[in-house]
Amino acid sequence: MKLGMYSIELERPTVEELFQSVKSYGFSQMQFDFGSVCEEQMPERLDDSLLCRIRAAADANHIQIVSVNGTYNMIHPDPAVREEGTRRLEVIAKACRTLGCGIVTLCTGSRNPDNMWKGHEDNQLPQAMEDLKKTMKEALAAARKYDVVLGIECEPNNCIDSAEKAQELLEYFGWDSHLKIIMDVANLFPKGQAKKEHVRAYMDDAFERLGQQICLAHGKDILEGETLQYTYAGHGIVDFPYFIEKLDRAGYQGGMILHGIKSEEDFQKAVHFMCGL
Repeated sequence: MKLGMYSIELERPTVEELFQSVKSYGFSQMQFDFGSVCEEQMPERLDDSLLCRIRAAADANHIQIVSVNGTYNMIHPDPAVREEGTRRLEVIAKACRTLGCGIVTLCTGSRNPDNMWKGHEDNQLPQAMEDLKKTMKEALAAARKYDVVLGIECEPNNCIDSAEKAQELLEYFGWDSHLKIIMDVANLFPKGQAKKEHVRAYMDDAFERLGQQICLAHGKDILEGETLQYTYAGHGIVDFPYFIEKLDRAGYQGGMILHGIKSEEDFQKAVHFMCGL
């Protein structure tokens, strides 16, 4: 299985140096984030010259950009913020053609107005799901226009916080071919459930519900405990051999994007672990 990384987890001063370093660590794929080369993760506009420079650096180092970050708060309490996010999503989706990429990663959002990655008690209210459906409908229009797939994942602090809710959303949109799943096993655990004895059960449930809808696999790990502490692959409780086995059985043919790497020294550790499986 090919290995990839998330560009924002490795800082370099230029586009060229970024891709050279990614290659040196043994990666052949990347989830790209414009925050690596721009002041914003979701720029209002993107110059063709920058996109061509990114693509040239990727090609020169034999790195395939398999996905681009397009996360914004899809259930932000202010509708105007959601609308602006969708406008910027279209900018990202349009850029994918130049980058040779077909997947845009999303965040299903939180009612927390300050941070879409932090939870809020209103995330579980029916209106939150209704707002997500409205925003996703608009996002899917952009995805169809530029022929990209929108990838969502379960996030404990977001509206879609379980495989069951992800299934509900995909069913609502009629299993649309432009809306798929990013399978990140570390994100399947609710607070207090990150225990070794629960790993395979949560994985089995997620694959039973969503296994045929996976567009991308994330290789993030989680430490055992009552809180949710994410870490690099091989440093936590995720059963990666079983994860890879489940992906194979589901017919997934893509790579594994390593994620949750908080220190550059851990890239080599994560790659060594994955290559040893």
